[in-house]
Amino acid sequence: MMIYRNVATVMAATLLLQVALGALGVALPLVMNAAQWSAVSIGAVVAGYSAGFMAGAFTAPRIIRSIGHIRAYAAYAGGAAATTLALALDSDFTWWLLARFAFGVCAAGIFAVAESWIADATAPERRGTVISAYQIVGRFGLVLGPFVIALSGLLMSDTFVVAGIFLSLALIPVVFTGRGQPAMPTGATVSPLRLLTIAPAAAAAVFFAGIINTGTLAFIPIWAETLQADSPASAAAMVLAVIYTLAILVQWPAGWISDRIDRRMVIAGLAALSAFFAILLGVLLNPGLIGGAILAGLWGAASLAYYSVGVAHAADRSRGEDLPAIASGTLLVWAAGAVLGPILSGIAYAGPLGARGLFLFAAVFSAILAVAMLWRRSARKPVREEEREPFVYLSATSAGLAEIDAPETPSEAGPETGPGPDPEPEPVPRTPS
Repeated sequence: MMIYRNVATVMAATLLLQVALGALGVALPLVMNAAQWSAVSIGAVVAGYSAGFMAGAFTAPRIIRSIGHIRAYAAYAGGAAATTLALALDSDFTWWLLARFAFGVCAAGIFAVAESWIADATAPERRGTVISAYQIVGRFGLVLGPFVIALSGLLMSDTFVVAGIFLSLALIPVVFTGRGQPAMPTGATVSPLRLLTIAPAAAAAVFFAGIINTGTLAFIPIWAETLQADSPASAAAMVLAVIYTLAILVQWPAGWISDRIDRRMVIAGLAALSAFFAILLGVLLNPGLIGGAILAGLWGAASLAYYSVGVAHAADRSRGEDLPAIASGTLLVWAAGAVLGPILSGIAYAGPLGARGLFLFAAVFSAILAVAMLWRRSARKPVREEEREPFVYLSATSAGLAEIDAPETPSEAGPETGPGPDPEPEPVPRTPS
């Protein structure tokens, strides 16, 4: 229990942060839709957040080295609160695009500080367990956030104030902590292209996770409005809460199975299930609130689960000293997909099929991923069991993924294809539908 007490401060702050993110996940698309923004504009604003997150993940290590963890967290959290409150000042597209980009930069910095803090406070042999607990706490915040606004009866535009309050409250546990400053990070972020040379299957999995999940989750609240016209915010909150709850429940079994069979087969199976439930959603379209929440939850349970399996597959294919480089690469590859996904999903939603086009978009890309995983399995043998890294639950918005534990002796597993990365890459310090 001492380990968890050492990181309780960070977990408490992360819970408050994720409550704000969960609330914004419902409010932003609903407010933009109510203002009659085009689907392409909505997708562009969501993509702006992802682009900011990519920039923040790349620059956060340098900022933390310059001013330290606590000051960096305070600056990032203050910036996140300010840019969220700024949304209430104007509904201009350019204003929102810039605000969400800046928020993405701050969010990545917050996660970077938090995860570096956890890495510094826990022993390597226990870090995977603590990181998983940290991720579950964050997911709980995402589940709770939508209900904070749905049950409060607030106007959707007032949600920005509520989210800003929670972001400001997240400062308190960190600023008032009595724990010493974590060790300063060293090194710099590395190119994500190394991931392509070591584990193309992992690169495909995290890239498609960015495209499919970020793009689809951007518009699911708008679709959920149609399930219960008299209380659209409550409907959207319920649907997102079911998605995140089922994703939590499925993540561990998926990881457990992937530790025992080829991880690419697990990714293929999850992607195929994701495609199947997306097709059902597109065909039925309005099965009622309960039916829609269940189907969307089953889609999310499958689609949100394979990112961590992809990261684990990349770790299997890497030498111990390469893991920091590979981990940072997975994040940046995911972020690239997360920039593209909302734009593509916006185009699909704006087409003649509307919401059906959105779910068709998700189904097609999920099917492509499933086929790609099967093809990669035929092209390259699976990693031997003794060479596998243990599965660790990581969300796609983990900005400090580079702290995956390296084994004491480098793995003998070679790259999946092509030459290996440069030796001894410098680590990225470990500080989200």
